[in-house]
Amino acid sequence: MFQKAFYAVYYVCQPDRLPLKKSERCDKIMKYVCDVCGWEYDEELGYPEAGIAPGTKFEDLPEDFECPMCGVGKDQFSEA
Repeated sequence: MFQKAFYAVYYVCQPDRLPLKKSERCDKIMKYVCDVCGWEYDEELGYPEAGIAPGTKFEDLPEDFECPMCGVGKDQFSEA
């Protein structure tokens, strides 16, 4: 199980290089959930309906980003 998870993370980060060196780091793809309504932002998918490209990190979303379901700001989201 661990080996599969390792390769899944590795594939996202360095699909053309194996194995990872200890000094190399990888940005994990994360999901964030609205604390108010439960809507989920997946960095891998982005939010194309609002012009947010797949792969866009949560911290790179505009400061005025709002939950499309209930309208609260980024500060009302938690890591999933």
